[in-house]
Amino acid sequence: MNSFNSDPRQRRERRVEFIREQSGQAEDDLKQQLLPVLRRHGAVERAYLAQVGFAPGSALGISLCLAPASARQRAIVDEVGVVFSGLFDAGQDLDVMFISKEQEEDLARVAAPFYERPGTR
Repeated sequence: MNSFNSDPRQRRERRVEFIREQSGQAEDDLKQQLLPVLRRHGAVERAYLAQVGFAPGSALGISLCLAPASARQRAIVDEVGVVFSGLFDAGQDLDVMFISKEQEEDLARVAAPFYERPGTR
């Protein structure tokens, strides 16, 4: 799901490449403000903020990667959108990805989770 507006759109990508952890002062602020949202959604076990690529030659993007996938995806995306919109300009985008176990294994090679629900590992 992409861009936080009144109607986020869902997309499916055949290929996802996790490049690196996204970090910096603005990203650290975002991570801190997302913690209460993540704690409210008990299905979220881990969260990462990463730079990702979706297709060869495409521009890299920033994704909030959540493991595992949740039945309440839309509610989580909506709450993340409120936090993101309060911190970043309207022209900024953030993808929210609900990642599989295999994707998380790939992601963990280049990034550490900034949130981990107690008792999940």
